[in-house]
Amino acid sequence: MSFSRTSLGNLDLNLLSALVVLVEEKSTVRAARRLHLAQSTVSGVLAKLRETLGDELLVRNGRALEPTTKALELVRLTKPHLEALSAAVGTTLDFDPALHTREFHLGCTDAVAFSILPSLTQTLRAHAPGCDLIVRIGDYRTLPDMLAAGQITTAIGYMRENLPATAKMKVLRNAGWVVLRDARQPPVTDLDDFCVRPHAIVTPRGDLCGFVDDQLQALGRSRRVAIGLSNFALLLAVLPDNDMIATIPDFIAEKLAAIGQLEIDPCPVDIPPVRNLMTWSVVADSDPAQQWFRTQVSKAFAASSQ
Repeated sequence: MSFSRTSLGNLDLNLLSALVVLVEEKSTVRAARRLHLAQSTVSGVLAKLRETLGDELLVRNGRALEPTTKALELVRLTKPHLEALSAAVGTTLDFDPALHTREFHLGCTDAVAFSILPSLTQTLRAHAPGCDLIVRIGDYRTLPDMLAAGQITTAIGYMRENLPATAKMKVLRNAGWVVLRDARQPPVTDLDDFCVRPHAIVTPRGDLCGFVDDQLQALGRSRRVAIGLSNFALLLAVLPDNDMIATIPDFIAEKLAAIGQLEIDPCPVDIPPVRNLMTWSVVADSDPAQQWFRTQVSKAFAASSQ
């Protein structure tokens, strides 16, 4: 069956919205949860979509439903328009977080997630009980792509100059650098002491150098990096009970020190602060619900930095 203007009359926006969720979740169970529908209803929606579009759309592969080429292309082409329509309608409606149901899609670095989620989730549960939050972890390389693809509507963390051309942004904090160590180890006293100790670094690219090494090289110095980690939470497994230190942004150091048996020392290397941005899709700029959500994210990040 080919897709025609006649079949378009049988396809409403709810079906297209459901297709986007099905392709993203690859499961009728998870899609039903996001759509606040029964699984049987979502299965019926998928059957209707298959009949209308003349394509399987999602094919069983073990436990997952893998999208067909046609499904991926439909989602790629229609999702930006669905989001723009939702935003356009949203600007004409008031948003009452206590009464309305919305789904917020946040992308952030793991450092930011570690810092803001305790406060942000408490706010949502207390003031927006009908709203759901989906968090995607990324870094300066992947978050802009998630935003451009519509996988998230708000991103927060350290990012470079590769943001989508239409993205809006706001600087939330320029984070300074500190040294984190096991509380039973002696404090880092000066640059010589800093350079001779073994270091752990968090490295999204998987290498063993970073901002600190650039500054040390300018001073004619170097350090020994003993381990590279994919995320900041792993420092809780590495730093206690050994002599390694880590040089990280102050806001995540404060969170990790409060959880583990860790102490914070001033960094003896002059490193430019890390600029943490909040950026969001232009289609969500005027949506009252998204505006409310961005305000809560900003407050949560400010609270984590105090």
